[in-house]
Amino acid sequence: MGWIVGTAGVANAILLLAICTALALITVFSAIGIVERCQIQSGGIYFLVSHVLGGRMGGAVGLIYALGQAVATGLVAVGFAESVAHLFDSESRVFTKVIAIATLALLTAINTAGVSWVVRLQLLLLAFLALAVLDFLLGALFTSDPSKNILTLLNVNPLPGHGISRFSYARLRENADPLYSAVNCTPVGFDRNFPDQSFFTVFGVFFANFLGVLAGVNMSGDLKDPHKSIPLGELSAVGVSSSVCFLFIMILGATGDRLSLICDNLISEKVALTGFLFMIGLYICSLSSTIGSLLGTPRVLQGIAAEGIIPILNPLAQGSGPNKNPVLAGVVLMTVASVFVLLGDLNQLAILSTMPFLITYAFVNYSYVSLAMSYDLATISHAAEENTKYGSMHKIGDLDELFPERQQQQCAATVEAGGIVGQPATWYSMFSNRYISFVGFMVNLLILLLIHFWFAVAHFAVLIILYYYIGRVCPACTPGPCVLTKEGPSKDVLTEQLNESNPDYQDRKQYHHAENVTQEFD
Repeated sequence: MGWIVGTAGVANAILLLAICTALALITVFSAIGIVERCQIQSGGIYFLVSHVLGGRMGGAVGLIYALGQAVATGLVAVGFAESVAHLFDSESRVFTKVIAIATLALLTAINTAGVSWVVRLQLLLLAFLALAVLDFLLGALFTSDPSKNILTLLNVNPLPGHGISRFSYARLRENADPLYSAVNCTPVGFDRNFPDQSFFTVFGVFFANFLGVLAGVNMSGDLKDPHKSIPLGELSAVGVSSSVCFLFIMILGATGDRLSLICDNLISEKVALTGFLFMIGLYICSLSSTIGSLLGTPRVLQGIAAEGIIPILNPLAQGSGPNKNPVLAGVVLMTVASVFVLLGDLNQLAILSTMPFLITYAFVNYSYVSLAMSYDLATISHAAEENTKYGSMHKIGDLDELFPERQQQQCAATVEAGGIVGQPATWYSMFSNRYISFVGFMVNLLILLLIHFWFAVAHFAVLIILYYYIGRVCPACTPGPCVLTKEGPSKDVLTEQLNESNPDYQDRKQYHHAENVTQEFD
């Protein structure tokens, strides 16, 4: 966060926070709208997109999302490893990467214990995070000499107190404007240089703080009441995260020297009251974020594999235990994340991880737009049918009045068949709006192009290739709820596409059988 505040300035950092929060909230409200208006199933992001836009688009977006999560997991692991290496006073890149990969392997093993144990661990980690934030706030308010924190007295912290002063409005004004030009860190004791930056390159790094906003959606298959838990958890997470980011921006901007903010990766620890509690919270934050990614993303891969739309992923559909914990998918994700740990550094991974998430959030927003329009079309079509009164069936409504259970059964059949229900009345219903979601869709794509045009083109090319490939290997992919056959009265009918590759006929050969049968009669 210090590099972001020092490079973008306090004013632009707050603007970045507002943009990222708005994009995250728009995506969250779109996801909530889909969850509340459809019968939620396991699969997380893949379910949201495939249920509306079809299996081809859902599979392509789901794989892009999984790729982004792998990069983001590697990003957090590298950040954790750099902090641990700092404790050992080591600048070795090999040592840092070894720690990062070992951390990924350990957390993947922990996730095999199941969701219940991981959730208990996350609650414990949350308490330590709260202590770390409190340590940071108290240090900004009451510490007049940063060289007196515990880590400095133990000679763990190099350059004690360098670049940090008491909370000052004058320092806040000095750090208000951006500094996008190249920076040499040698004057403040760090052997590193930073090239020229721009508003959107800093955005690519800052947006990495909002990559986990749909983690609750990925746990949809493990929640007791996802229609209530997902809205509460998602909105609470975005609200708390944005508030903490705002406090860090203001405090770092009011206490830190510009060069120290840019060059010192652990500038926040020098602001903290003890520094010790903050470092523990920093480590735990990295571990908690990695656990969340390693817990939710394998379920997305498992959902894609369970549909059979990509044959090479079919083994990932297997799970262990009664909840079908995706152990194999978790190992695959950990392996891919380890590859990115070996290939990239911290800021490069942050920019690379941002793009898959922007694509994912864009299509989640568009999915809600399509869902709302499909519901309107179905409502108009149903109203037209109700107004048609002729022939011997014009009084069929009398049967519904005599037998009210007919209407309940028809409604249940529609929902079970993958239909769409009306938007429930809640305090946030006005934000689950197709027009807001469409704006979010366009803004996500625009920012994607502005961050790095050619990286964006490469991501779009991968998305198109995946879409075409899935269509070739699985031509019977579900088209989403836009194509629904009409159910008969009082019958529970499930709508499915049927072709020569349907599993109901998998025992048959791929050609017609012909056989002559003779029978002798007495």
